[in-house]
Amino acid sequence: MNNAAAPDLSSLDFWARPYEERERSFKWLRDNDPVSWHRPPEPLAPGLENSKGYWAIVRYEHLKELSRNDTVFSSAEGVFLDDFPQLETILSFIVMDDPRHKALRGITQYAFSPRNIRRMEQQIRDMATKIVDEVAPRSEGDLCELVFKQLPGRVFAEVFVGLKDMHRREVLIESAEQLGAWADPTYAHIGPPLAVFQDAARKIMEIAYEEADRCRRQPDDNLMTWIVDANHEGQQMTKEELGAFFTLLVGAANDTSRHAMAHAVINLHRHPEQKALLLEDFEGRIDVAVEELMRWSPPLMHFRRTALTDFDLDGTTIKAGDKVVLWYCSGNRDERVFPDPDRFDLLRSPNRHLSFGNGPHFCMGSSLGRQMVKCILREFNGRMHNLEIGEPTMLLSNFMNGVLSLPGRWTP
Repeated sequence: MNNAAAPDLSSLDFWARPYEERERSFKWLRDNDPVSWHRPPEPLAPGLENSKGYWAIVRYEHLKELSRNDTVFSSAEGVFLDDFPQLETILSFIVMDDPRHKALRGITQYAFSPRNIRRMEQQIRDMATKIVDEVAPRSEGDLCELVFKQLPGRVFAEVFVGLKDMHRREVLIESAEQLGAWADPTYAHIGPPLAVFQDAARKIMEIAYEEADRCRRQPDDNLMTWIVDANHEGQQMTKEELGAFFTLLVGAANDTSRHAMAHAVINLHRHPEQKALLLEDFEGRIDVAVEELMRWSPPLMHFRRTALTDFDLDGTTIKAGDKVVLWYCSGNRDERVFPDPDRFDLLRSPNRHLSFGNGPHFCMGSSLGRQMVKCILREFNGRMHNLEIGEPTMLLSNFMNGVLSLPGRWTP
């Protein structure tokens, strides 16, 4: 890219800027260079140099087109902008193509059946009430530590896995945060980013293997037992695949949900007129409101694909072997699809945002993520009286739109 106005998405400095400033850069790309070539990202650490540049895809319709075309755009070479070796052993079927992707997704489909989803949604609601029971009597604290990390972490440990041991539950919760924060200085003492990621995955897998063995011996009515027993066309998960799947699920259920909840509280605080509109009819408006909250601040900003063959997109030829980065955060603000996209509107409809991806890799747990956001907002608005929040501490990442901490004060 030669235009001096073009943003440098490969620079870590770019990702240290506020979200709205970065969105103005994505708008420039949507308007001027929607299929743009970028230099390799800056290395996260010695030994983790990125050797290849990449195409940045920023318009909504292009994102949908490429996301759905898994015969040309492969996930098996990796799903992050940065190069991470051997991810298939850690991230399960999101780094697979068909036929194994289809088979593993089919095995897990029963666990996410409408019946099981309804049951888990009620358990999430009960868990949210319990957590706010613990927090409401206080007067201040870090809402990320007290609430947003706790709800998905406990749901995963207790509802999904049936884990009773409190220490191991905390190991899962902390490992989930570490898993998505590989580049953040908080975890630099562990080692370079890949070591941070692998250390978190190892701890999660150890617990997954132990709990899977327990569920085989003593079946229970939880997601771990459903997955252990499930099969698709006579196939079951191997031990390694099960460990990888639960690592993926810990990251998806914990990290993305906790950041979505934090952003929801932040954005309602920053738009008091919209918050008041929601509170006028919370139960009647919360479902549509959650979609705008997800569009406005998606927890995940991109996924990457690799072209298997040459492909023409809007007059540009993407060559076989090229990395292609799908910036879903940009698609969510595309004015070609969303009228007045920079207006935060909780009643926006339709709202076909891309925050859960698109195509065959669409997030299976999207309804559970929505439920966590709804439950926390319901509890906060009903019981965390006179809540005021301070400035959030944001995660440094080109992948996860994360909130590390959020100070809050409220009337006990």
